[in-house]
Amino acid sequence: MDTAHNLECYQQGEVAFLLRVVGDKPVSNPEPLISSWIEGRRSYPKGTPFPGPHHNRRTPYAIELMDNMSPYSPIQFQDAMKGVQLGLTVSAENIIAYWIGESPTEILYVSATEGSLEKWATKRLEPLIDSCGLRKLITDTGHNPKSRRTGDKTFSKLFIGGSLDMVSAQSGSKLRSDSKRVLILDEIDGAPIMLRTGEGKYTKVAEGRTSAYDGRQKVYGLSSPTEYHTSEIWQRYQLGDRRQFLVPCPHCNKFQWLDHETGENTKHGLRRETKAGILIDAFYLCDYCHEAIFNYHKGQMLAKGYWEPTCQSSDPNRRSYHLSSLYSPAGMFTWMSYWKQYQEAMDTPDGLRAFTNLYKGMPYRETGAKPILQNVIELRGEYLPGSIPKGILFLTVGLDVQRGSEEDKENPARLELEIVGHGLGYRTWSIDYKRFEGAVDDPSSGAWADLQSWAESGGLHYKNDNGQFSPVSIFMDANDNYSTSAVYEFTSSWKQAVPIRGAMQLKKRKNEKSDSIDQNRHTNVKRFRWIKADNDIQVVMISTVYYKTLLYRRLKTSRKVDSIEQPVGFCDFPIGYPDQYFKGLTAEELLQDGSFHCPSGRRNEPLDCRVYALAAADVFLDAQVTNLKNIAKKKGKKMSYIQSINSKTVLQLLEKALKTK
Repeated sequence: MDTAHNLECYQQGEVAFLLRVVGDKPVSNPEPLISSWIEGRRSYPKGTPFPGPHHNRRTPYAIELMDNMSPYSPIQFQDAMKGVQLGLTVSAENIIAYWIGESPTEILYVSATEGSLEKWATKRLEPLIDSCGLRKLITDTGHNPKSRRTGDKTFSKLFIGGSLDMVSAQSGSKLRSDSKRVLILDEIDGAPIMLRTGEGKYTKVAEGRTSAYDGRQKVYGLSSPTEYHTSEIWQRYQLGDRRQFLVPCPHCNKFQWLDHETGENTKHGLRRETKAGILIDAFYLCDYCHEAIFNYHKGQMLAKGYWEPTCQSSDPNRRSYHLSSLYSPAGMFTWMSYWKQYQEAMDTPDGLRAFTNLYKGMPYRETGAKPILQNVIELRGEYLPGSIPKGILFLTVGLDVQRGSEEDKENPARLELEIVGHGLGYRTWSIDYKRFEGAVDDPSSGAWADLQSWAESGGLHYKNDNGQFSPVSIFMDANDNYSTSAVYEFTSSWKQAVPIRGAMQLKKRKNEKSDSIDQNRHTNVKRFRWIKADNDIQVVMISTVYYKTLLYRRLKTSRKVDSIEQPVGFCDFPIGYPDQYFKGLTAEELLQDGSFHCPSGRRNEPLDCRVYALAAADVFLDAQVTNLKNIAKKKGKKMSYIQSINSKTVLQLLEKALKTK
């Protein structure tokens, strides 16, 4: 009797459920636009950025992404590469709600990890279902809540006309079962792209489940990217038409893409306003009228914005989108917060990686990044500091001036210098690295006096089997106004010493030849330029970006094992150099825009010294080239011969001179 009674109750419950669902079903066609369907329908709880009913005007850039996933849209695949605090995950949730409540079908939601899946299912999906009035459409549990036939499980929802399954990216078996029409791939780059079961990319396995709906499937992938060479969302973004959201300037009404550009030499992009060194605001400069745009303008700008493709996709039914956190709506993530995150990233070791991914919404590109410290340490050779290995043709010196800090005993006022040897193929050898502590504002005392005493005792003179070597040029840092006059006075008493100043970039002038080493950036840069400074003192201005980029590339050149002659540009170091030296040599981060930044807490004096020594070598070689060309002209040599004279010619002549000694 109990069994029969339970069966009768169950059947009555099922019939009642079916009658209720049928009674609730609309007789008209589904709403064609998901954005219209969700408007005012979903409600957000307290504690969220915008509690209350959903309104598309807050994130108008999400409207197109939602409507692409409508059954009326021809778009079958779309991918959004995004920053944080943009509400695009909300758009994916609204799409799921629409396909449950308005056009029931089979849905699969894939999360990056088990943890994020559980959090989304319990904290996001359940409130979504209730606020949109969809709970009544979920299959009843009947009279036995423990029954496996319940349609309202945590990771599975059954409803008339379809179902919603939720799995993590590494659930290979669950990714394979059942056909699905709608697929949401959330935070694609948050999980290893390859399945541990050897089936390939989990995204492809999941997409395979939509093949039964070929031509009608709806696949939406969204994620913050990771590394350039491994990011799956970046690769998917490349397959589409790479749309950007253009917004109008509130002053001139010209439409533009909000760019992260922060360089002082550009006329648009994000800028900061500080007072007494404290950040008080951040604003954006229009790309056209160059007027300041403030965070409170974003509401009206976003409302008038539109998506514009930047290329043509090979698949007309596929679209892709990119959106940085600069577009976060007013009331959520401000430009001032964005700048704070940027500044923190600049001052944190490897912090720019996370900032690029999470806020710029772009993959972090390792190409051109600083050399790996351990690999550079392994460049130590077998010669001792102070010795001159075979192959060196001339020496230069780079000297850095540090005023230090009276409060920090680890950072005293000092001079640091490196003696560098140069040979054929632009190979270099670090000969010695010296540090002289003491005051640096008086050229006749303190650290300067110690330097003078060391030099007079033969510190700058070296020899090997080929003869005597002394620096042909000594470049001394005169950037710090605190010690500039001391540098000027000291260099005037040393024949080989030259005061220098560094600039990020030296733009080539009209009719000048570019010294760029990269076809894609810094195409109008000069390596150095002689200028007249205070009291007509001759000073060399050098492009620090040029030489740091050059050095970082050369530091990646590995040593040839069991070979006397090393590759072109190879950097060699004495066997006794400490690890701390190499940390300083690679202290700065090479940013994606090609500039360099030294995070707080790092010491970069070895890098500066090496940059100055490299620049000194170039100035010396260029002077020799000019001299040789003038001699050739006086001798009446052909122009083709004169034009063939270059720095390699000088190096070859220096080598020949050493061999004849």
